[in-house]
Amino acid sequence: MDLFYKWKSAITRFYLRSGVVTGVLLTIYGIVLTGCVAIVPIVPEVPKTISNLEDAELALRANSIETYGRIWEEESVELGDSYSAGISAWKLANVTMDSAWSNAAINSFEKDLRNNSFNVALTTAWLGSAHALQARDFPIQGWWQVIPGPGFVRLYHVQRSFSLLNEAVKKDPFNPIIRLIRGSTLLGIPSIFGGYKKGISDFETIEEWISNPKLNTEYANLIESQPWLQEYYLSCAKTNFDDEDNKKNTDCLQKLYDITQEPVLKEYAKWKLN
Repeated sequence: MDLFYKWKSAITRFYLRSGVVTGVLLTIYGIVLTGCVAIVPIVPEVPKTISNLEDAELALRANSIETYGRIWEEESVELGDSYSAGISAWKLANVTMDSAWSNAAINSFEKDLRNNSFNVALTTAWLGSAHALQARDFPIQGWWQVIPGPGFVRLYHVQRSFSLLNEAVKKDPFNPIIRLIRGSTLLGIPSIFGGYKKGISDFETIEEWISNPKLNTEYANLIESQPWLQEYYLSCAKTNFDDEDNKKNTDCLQKLYDITQEPVLKEYAKWKLN
């Protein structure tokens, strides 16, 4: 009987040690992958005539890759604008779901903060959102995450995202861009992490400001501007509000269609509404 328990204890220790070692190795593997050099993807070929939603989404993706890929190549150099580089990396991460790009965004925004960012609160918000993208696109997926190590890496990025987003809003609570970044990011994170209500609240606050810009005199001009409204309605249309009839998404799509002068966005909103 003693021999049995000795064998059982030895086997248990073996699996525990193996699990820890595997977790460490996978964590290193994940960190190495997320640290890979980000390569601008090839712009996909878009049909000359957009005849369905798939074509419209492809055109929107191609437009993002072309626009922000060019900005990244111009601004990611040593003397470039690290904030603009971070925005372009974030946009590319969002459309490619490539963790190398979210990692590039994190590095760029952190560099901008070290170099005395022109707007600390705004950069902090983008940095928080970039951490959420890193959590989403972390290369280790599925049941591998329960092994000690890999799962904690994803949790770390979620925690950093929450902390940085809240810090940004605290620094500049009336900035509608920061509210939109936090709101859309929190609603993109599984509700089990507890950010859903705060994300909804951010969108409700923005809607109040849009309905009555006098409630936010500091940013009234921005709130009433066409570029801001276009960005807001596009983000709103893509956000998961967890409502059965998707009424919020539909309303935002309709408003996007009504105000935008950009052909790609017009086509996207039109086919999405169909």
